[in-house]
Amino acid sequence: MTATPRRRISTLIASAGAILLAFFLAPDALARTSVSTANVSDSFRQGFIDYWQSDGRGFPPRLEDTVTFWFRFHLVKAGLSLLLLAVAVALGVVLWRHARQRAGGRSARLRRGLSCVPAGMLGLFALVALMANVQGAVAPFASLLPMLVNGGAEGELATVLAQVRQQAQAHPGSGHSPAFAFMVGEFAVYHAVLAAMAATVTCVLAGTSIMLWNRSRASADGRSPRATRPGAAVSALWAAAALVITVSNVMNAANSSRALAHLFAGGW
Repeated sequence: MTATPRRRISTLIASAGAILLAFFLAPDALARTSVSTANVSDSFRQGFIDYWQSDGRGFPPRLEDTVTFWFRFHLVKAGLSLLLLAVAVALGVVLWRHARQRAGGRSARLRRGLSCVPAGMLGLFALVALMANVQGAVAPFASLLPMLVNGGAEGELATVLAQVRQQAQAHPGSGHSPAFAFMVGEFAVYHAVLAAMAATVTCVLAGTSIMLWNRSRASADGRSPRATRPGAAVSALWAAAALVITVSNVMNAANSSRALAHLFAGGW
């Protein structure tokens, strides 16, 4: 904190670059065992076939290894996303304060706003990555399910997927296997987690928008409304987008069997 603004900005940019590099390289290296990102899809497909044919009596070893890898993979990425979000927020604050100390004028205010755009984009990326990876860490099995339908299926997998679709279409009737019941429950958790996070983001953004709007109206400084009203509008737009995500995932969590049927019908 005793460093000059330029040095703080340079340090934060370097930290963001290092975290981004780790974000793309470290999770696979730290989480891999016999499973890695190179073979996770094939491993999950074979493990799922064994699981389905065992009628859901616990995960077979191959599937257990795959789900454990996927949990660790997302856990590492979630931690790095959180660090990146903290750096992005700190960078935005430092850039804004540094820009405010410089000369005024319309062009200066424009440069001040533009200087914070990269930090905002970095923060948005980090927030989305954090939400997606927390969701994947909480429900790793459900997070792996799209791998069953991506890239086509043949042989045993095609037969298994046909049976899954049949049970999904018949739900909530009788005759469902324990494996399918587990999938429905996991898919509900998967969507409920994202709904809770999106609802939190909605509240924070809506509160930020209201705060900025009230500040712009209450300020006697003629320059403040120009600085705060666009921020209030952008926060309100992102709050509306987060609200749509919240409602969509609440509906999917409440009717996870329908969402699961949609997934296996190729609508992911």
